[in-house]
Amino acid sequence: MKAVIYARVSSDEQQKEGFSIPAQIELLENYAKRNNIEVVKVYEEAQTAKQAGRVKFNEMLNFLHASKDINAILVEKTDRLYRNFKDYVLIDENKFEIHLVKENEIIGKNATSHQKFVHGIKVLMAKNFIDNLSEETKKGRFKKVQEGYFIAQVPYGYKKLDPRTTVIDEEKAPFVKRAFELYSQGELSLDKVREKLYSEKLFYLPSTTKVSKPQLEYILKNPSYTGVINFQGELYKGRHEAIISEKLFEKTQKAFKKDGKPLTRKEHHFLFAGMLKCGECGCTITCERKKGKYVYYRCTGYDKTCSQKKIYIREEELIKQFEEAVKAVSLDEKHIDYIKLGLKESFFDKREFSKERQQALQIQAGRIKDRLDKLYIDKLDGNVSNEFWHEKKTLWLNELEEIENLLHAFGETDKKYYDEGVKILELLKNAYSAYSKQNNQEKRKMLKCLLSNCILEDEKVRYDYNVPFSYFVNFASRKDKHPGLDSNQ
Repeated sequence: MKAVIYARVSSDEQQKEGFSIPAQIELLENYAKRNNIEVVKVYEEAQTAKQAGRVKFNEMLNFLHASKDINAILVEKTDRLYRNFKDYVLIDENKFEIHLVKENEIIGKNATSHQKFVHGIKVLMAKNFIDNLSEETKKGRFKKVQEGYFIAQVPYGYKKLDPRTTVIDEEKAPFVKRAFELYSQGELSLDKVREKLYSEKLFYLPSTTKVSKPQLEYILKNPSYTGVINFQGELYKGRHEAIISEKLFEKTQKAFKKDGKPLTRKEHHFLFAGMLKCGECGCTITCERKKGKYVYYRCTGYDKTCSQKKIYIREEELIKQFEEAVKAVSLDEKHIDYIKLGLKESFFDKREFSKERQQALQIQAGRIKDRLDKLYIDKLDGNVSNEFWHEKKTLWLNELEEIENLLHAFGETDKKYYDEGVKILELLKNAYSAYSKQNNQEKRKMLKCLLSNCILEDEKVRYDYNVPFSYFVNFASRKDKHPGLDSNQ
């Protein structure tokens, strides 16, 4: 047999620290020798797998597609190969044979349904872990905003003394205040304000003395200068000092309206937005509200020959069809042992991944702290300018803040992980009941977890079930709705 090796760590930092790539390759090469497998190529990657689109991963798939006699991939374990459904589907659809060496599993055409089932549970848990980690990271950021602290970069005109202390930058704040004063009069265009600031020797940066038009507009529309924090369109009271008054800010916004254009576009949150593609032309299905009450879906119609662009379907009709998809999911008692086994194995994968990632983050945090100490000494010795000191200090403090936030998120996600298995069991036992009680946001999340490749054509929705939920579908109940399905489903 001929095969390729795929070894991955989650970041360049892990690779530099020598965490696992050499160890992975040694393990896989020894496995190949013991099993008389010829290793044709080795692919190494230092990139997260939480999203699809890794460079070496794609190179490997392209190579396997072009090779007639090579279809096997040797990998350490499940989460080294993929931690998202898209990559899982790519591998599964192409019928590649996956050798999960540490897990002592071979997933291929000869694998039992039990092996595929447990493997699907592990992939699902990997995705849940990453989703929860992202969610906890966002929660950490949001909590800081609620407490009145900027996250990441502070607006031009301010500077950070430490992750929680933001003060006015005395060198840049006059530029901001004068820009608001000039534009608020409603007589000067953005270009004229730029020229006026420059003529008054108010320079944006030593390296870029004249501010760009987009950057100036961004400053003038940022409410943070009044002492608030703008986070995802909502305003929160900040702990930083205001550079301008609320009255001056409002006057400036009115000046922007002199051309009759609104400052912001009103957003609508529709239940199935972005979830459907047109079955005829492949374009995205768009949604719009008519008469202020009813929501309709139709093809965007970028392909002018598509007949579906003239067909409108009410959201209520789509709700009924997606409800049928959820109702078809049911758990048979014989699957419970498989689920428990998959959950048990995924727990060990998660524990190892978590420990490794947190160690890497702690090392990275220590390195940044060392840089800050050395930079401070260089500043005291006069080896670096004040501008360089503030620039690098702000950059590294932001990085340190993100690392500390992520370390906290790992702790919270680990606590949640033990509940995920119970959630899966409860979800499958009472899928429709759970779905019907959720708000729109949670319903979308559940549908994306259950379904993929959602197509709308002739007012009918077609879809595929994600692994492992495809094992729990009562296909007999869907036979009439999907007459094209093979009889051997």
